Parts: sequence; C-alpha cells; structure tokens
Amino acid sequence: MAGIMLLCFCGVLLGAAPALGGTEYRLGGAEGNPWQAILAGESLYQAFAADGQVERQVSVGISPFGAGADTLIDFSGTSIQPRLIDPSVNIARADVDAGRTSIPLPYIPGSRVLNNNGCWSWGNFQPSIKLMLDGDPTTASFRTFVQKVGSPPGVGYTWRSSVVFDFGAGVPINRIRFFPRLSRREDHQLIETMKAPTPEAETFGEDSFLANFLAWYEIRTGDNSVVFGHDPCSGDGRSSASSRTGSVATSKRRTVLGDLRWVRNGDPLLTVLESTRENLDPIVDMRFPTRSVRWLTLRAFPLRDYEIAEFEIYGDGYVDETTYLTPILDFDQAVTWGKIRWDGQVPAGTRIEIRTRTGHTPDPLLYFAPNINDELIPITRAQYDDIDKAAQLLPVYDADNWSFWSSPYEFTAGQRDPDQPANAWQDGMLLLSPGPSRYIQIAIKLFADFNVAPRLDQLTLQLSETLSAQALVGEIWPIEVNSFEPTPFTYVVLPTLSDDNAGFDRLEILTHVQAHAVRTVRLDGQPVDLDQFVPHLLDDRLIVSFPPLTGSADNFKQVEVDFEVPVLRFGTEFSGWVFSSTDPDQIRQRIDPGNATFRFAGDLLAVNTPVGGDLLVDVQVPQVFTPNGDGINETLPITYKLREVTADRPMQVHIYDLAGRLVAHLPVIKARSGVFIQEWSGRDGQGVLVQPGTYIYELTLDSEEQYTQRGVFAVAY
Repeated sequence: MAGIMLLCFCGVLLGAAPALGGTEYRLGGAEGNPWQAILAGESLYQAFAADGQVERQVSVGISPFGAGADTLIDFSGTSIQPRLIDPSVNIARADVDAGRTSIPLPYIPGSRVLNNNGCWSWGNFQPSIKLMLDGDPTTASFRTFVQKVGSPPGVGYTWRSSVVFDFGAGVPINRIRFFPRLSRREDHQLIETMKAPTPEAETFGEDSFLANFLAWYEIRTGDNSVVFGHDPCSGDGRSSASSRTGSVATSKRRTVLGDLRWVRNGDPLLTVLESTRENLDPIVDMRFPTRSVRWLTLRAFPLRDYEIAEFEIYGDGYVDETTYLTPILDFDQAVTWGKIRWDGQVPAGTRIEIRTRTGHTPDPLLYFAPNINDELIPITRAQYDDIDKAAQLLPVYDADNWSFWSSPYEFTAGQRDPDQPANAWQDGMLLLSPGPSRYIQIAIKLFADFNVAPRLDQLTLQLSETLSAQALVGEIWPIEVNSFEPTPFTYVVLPTLSDDNAGFDRLEILTHVQAHAVRTVRLDGQPVDLDQFVPHLLDDRLIVSFPPLTGSADNFKQVEVDFEVPVLRFGTEFSGWVFSSTDPDQIRQRIDPGNATFRFAGDLLAVNTPVGGDLLVDVQVPQVFTPNGDGINETLPITYKLREVTADRPMQVHIYDLAGRLVAHLPVIKARSGVFIQEWSGRDGQGVLVQPGTYIYELTLDSEEQYTQRGVFAVAY
C-alpha cells in the first residue's frame, strides 16, 4: 500500500509535465568524464535542456589537498575494474635505472623493492640487488661468504639482510622462480626443462655458475592487512627539534606513522611460504595456491658464496582489493546534491563499495603545533609541511566543515534502471552525504575473486546549482522515549531564505518505519489544512506539503509537523529534506540539526530509546482466523517489531500443531529494525488447508543471539 501511495504521490508532483533539463556530474561511461582524467583534475558537469541536449558545461576544479589516487585499477575502455595479472609476466622485472632509495617494479604501479638493513644503509643496497631483477640472465646478484676462523662451518661474515618486495596492494601470486647464471652450452638441457615463460638459450652467457645456486633461503609473505612503516627509516623516532616555522617549534611527539616499524629479518608479522636449508635445485620453481600478497621477503642463509641471476615472481587472476579515489572536487559554489546512481556488474563473490563525503573548505584536515611555550596552536598547511616529518603532530579532522565518509551505498539500490528514462531520475538513491556543499569526494573499492571481478561503468551525481534555502536547521522533540510504542513527536524546521533561493513546499522526514499519523502541520504558527495538503505516509518516511516558502519575505518562517511513530533503535536520526513540487528533478536539500525553536532544548534530530531488552518485540497474532473462502478473515496476520537490528538478519516464522509437528513455514526474510507483517494462508506445506484446531506460531530472529517468541491461535471454519 505504501508503495502505491509513493507512486501516486510522485504522479501528483510530476503530473503530465514534459521532462525538463537537469544538472549532472558523470564519471566514466561513453559520455562521462574519463576516470583517469578526473584523477588529473580534468572534469566538468553538464546542464541539460528540456530536450535532453547539453545546454552548457561547467568546469569542476580540484582542491590542492586530498589528491586522487588509484590502486591497481584497470582503466581500459570507459569502465574501471580490478587489474588482471598476466601469468606470463614476471612482475619482479625492475626498472633498475630508476629510483635512488628503492627499485620500482613497472608492471605493478606503486610497487618497489627495498632492503631491511638499518636506515644507515638505506639506498646503498641497490647495486647489489638490481642485477637479479634486470631481466638479464648473464648478470647476477653475487654474495660472498667469509668463514670465521675457529668457528663451526657456516659461521662467518656475509650480507644477511632481506630483500623486501612491497607491491603496494594485495596481488594474486602463485609462483616464484630463481636461478644462478647458466651456460647456454653446458647447461642447455637444464635450460630446456624450465617451464614457460622459458628463456631463450641464446640469452645466457658462455660460462656456467651452476654451483653457485642458493641452498639456504627463506621466503615470507603478507597480505594487505599487514602494516609496516614506509621505509627502513620509519619508526626510528628521529626529529629535528631545532627547526622553526615562525613562532612555531617542532616537537618530538611521534606520529602514528613514526610508531610503525619496518620489516625485520624473519618478521613474525609475515607468513613463511618456504624455508629450507637443504635445497638441491639450481633452478627453484615454486608453485603454490594463489594467494594475495603485498609483502614478500627473500632472506638467504649462506654457508658459501651464492648468486641469483634472476629472481622472478608470477601471478594469475584479479587483484582482490582495488581502490579508486577522486580528488576533492570543487564545484566553485555550494550546490544541492540530489541522487547518486551507477551502472556496473557485480558477479557472485565480488562487491563494490561506494562512499562519499562533502565539505565546505578545500582541506578536510586541521593542523596544530606547539609554540615556544609548548602550547598547541593552529597552523597552516604550509607551516605544517615545513616541520620535520618525525615531529609533525597528527592532523585533526575538520568535523565542523566536513562530513565523515558515508556508510557504503547499497549497490543494488543505486543501480541504473535501463527501463526508466535516464533524465527522469526514477532510479538511483539519495546522496547520503549532507548538502549543500561546495566540495565532494568519492571513494570506490572493488573487491574481486581471483577468477572474477566487478566492473563499474559509470557513476552519476544529480545536483542543483540553486539552493532551496540558504540554510535549514531542524530539531525534534522529545529526544528520549521510554517505550517502543508509537510516540507523539514535533518536528520543527527553520529556514533561512534569500531572494535567489528556489524555495520549497514539501518536507520529507525519514521515520524508518511507517508513521501512524500526521496530526498537525503548522506554517509560521498557523495550521495547514490537511484536507487540502494531504500528508503521505510511506513505508519508512512521511511527506507533508504546504503553501510555498520563497524569498526573503518568508525568511525564518517555521514549519512544524506533529506526528506519531514508534522508535525501534537507539539514536534513531529523523533526517529531513525540503524540496519544491515544481522541480522536475525533486532534488532535496538536507536539514541540519540545530536550534530551530526556543521551545525545545534538544537542538537534535536523533531520538534515544531504552537500552537493552529483546530485539523481537510486540508480537501480535489474532486468536482465531477462518480460512473458509468467504473472503473475511482469510489469512492470519503475524505482526511484530524488530529493534536495534542494524544489519540484515534472517527472520523465520514456523507453524506447529499441538503435537509439535511442523505444519508450515513462511518464507525467510532478511530484516532490520522496523515493523513487519507476515501472513499465513492456513495451508500446510503441500498446499492443503489444515484441520480446525489449535496451533502454535514460532517467530525466530537469528542475530548474535537467537530471539524466539511463541504463542497459540485457533483455526475455525
């Protein structure tokens, strides 16, 4: 019924008016801003005319703070998806002439090779490592061993540090191969036994160093959940307390990054992939089930001289977790956000998480440093950057001007509906981040299975350059309730209006469950005729209408709504939006909590409930029902409430006879907090009407604990 009312209401608002133009910001797709161009700061939004043609295009800037980034994204075509690793490519092949303190691995952007010796030798290891990563089997990383006189064999002097591969993200790896320098003549048969990719014999040299193979070694791996410092100097706590920035001194307080240590030999945070002191194979070709690897270390335990001509790493499949992050997008003015939608594919076993945040300043962070009296004072970003990194305090999130990242959007709810005209915006979902705002940032995570990956083709934001109001504050009263019964509430909205605002004549309040009634709507203290302006009660919200508020003449005119609804979750926020019925896009402007009236002291839009208690409450089942075909009382309605259920949980309803035999079970539903009605037709599992008599109903909620309620009812004919 609520769904029918929603469709009818939209029809009332939109009527038979022709589709008008709108304003959209598009990422990806055939007609949107290219995904990579956005990272470079090149994008625009478009305003469309009534016929759907582009009327004008407006450049979108980027903030100098919060740069965009991508982690192993495949940008081929007009979509984004996780990178597919080619099993024939050696991902350890390095650009040995690039980098001073680390060796980059071009096949995996952002990956690098370092050592784990102390900070004192950082950067000095490169010549000794790069020869085993250069793709040339005639060169080798060679290590000498000097036996200590008077000590047992194997005790002596050599290079004992580990080679550390940091891929920057989890990469699907299933093979490692390494070998010494081989002779194309003497070792010809051995070379031919090498599996694909098999090096050409002509690429090897004349002399054989087969005896120099690595006999003792250990290889460890770690996935993306393992966190280390950025380099061998991380975590040493060094600072330069003598530097100054004006009156701001540096501090020896250590940052979280500074507390992170670098990789150790035999690091316990990493998992041993292979450890041997009895290797007899000159060519080591390790194959293992595909695993996600960000960190890989190679450590040798030599009893003698050894060499590695080539150390190769191979993978196969999609990177299991990739990230696309836009820069902070600057729309040059505060805009109202409407809906967000996307088009893409999410095969079974994969998922896409999309989040947004909005703000009013170009930088979401605040910076502080101690002055000469060791008192913390705010500083600029430029001053912060001038402070020694080891002495920088952690920035503080500017929660007054920036929203926190939204919860992930439900992918199916925001999916583009190809059966609906795109410019009608009947699909998509409301942007979760507050507006109006000048700045927005979008984060997209793609989670793949090694064998299959999700794909995001296009993401579109609906926006309006004209605000409904300059500002909107609202509050609800009461802000605490003592039960889970329907409670009378008053919702007050105070608008700040100027002559260039679009105005509004609709107020939408998110109630989470269907409200029982709207008692009164008042505009500037005067009741609104509810016979003329009929409220609409939907499944999880209500919408009230009233004469339009427009321009400075209606500035500070309060809108008040009295309604009744149960509150089933502690801290339930009654979010609200206003919009105009004449706006074909129905773009809603969000209401901020604040002091909307002096009558109430809450200044909040959230309501608290009693803490604790059952999650399954207020079960109501009629004592008797009569499925006899007369059209009256034909089904058994089973009504119940779920409270404090924040994630989808299975809800089951079973019917038993008095002997405890299962008679029927209703389809299992996935549910969160709310009011629910399920109906039983009086038929058993074979579709046959049950005999008259007394039966037992059983409701079960599978949460962290199982909640069950039972009762009896009668079937009569």
